[in-house]
Amino acid sequence: MNGILKLKNKKSLIIKIMLFVAMLCSMNAVYADSCIMISPLTITTVEASNASFLKFHILSTLDNDKKSVIVSSVKDGEGTFAIKTKNNKKCDYKASVKNGKLEIKGDNTIKVLPLDVPPELVIEGTGK
Repeated sequence: MNGILKLKNKKSLIIKIMLFVAMLCSMNAVYADSCIMISPLTITTVEASNASFLKFHILSTLDNDKKSVIVSSVKDGEGTFAIKTKNNKKCDYKASVKNGKLEIKGDNTIKVLPLDVPPELVIEGTGK
C-alpha cells in the first residue's frame, strides 16, 4: 500500500514540474537583466535620451518615499538617462543593452544592484 502512495506522489510531482516548465516556455521572452537603483535622496524624475530600449519604474513606499527605480531592458540599444533628486541634483548615466545584458555606468551616488543576481554575489561598487 505504501508503494502505491509513493508512486502517486512521484507522478504528482512529475506532473507539477511538467506544468511549471510548460508555463515558463509559454511566457513571452523578455530580457531578464534588470536592476534596481537605490538613492539616499528622494527621486523626482527620470529623463531618458532614448527610452525605447529601457523601462523605468519609480517605486514608492508606504511613507511615499521614492528612493528606488527599477530599470528593465526591453530590447538592444544605447542611450543616456538622468535621475533627478529632490534637492535638484542630477545624476547622469550611460546605459546599453547588448544581447540581453544591461550595463549602466555613471554617477556613484545612486547604488545599482542587479535583480537577477543575489546581492551576496555583487562586487562592491560595480553593480555587476
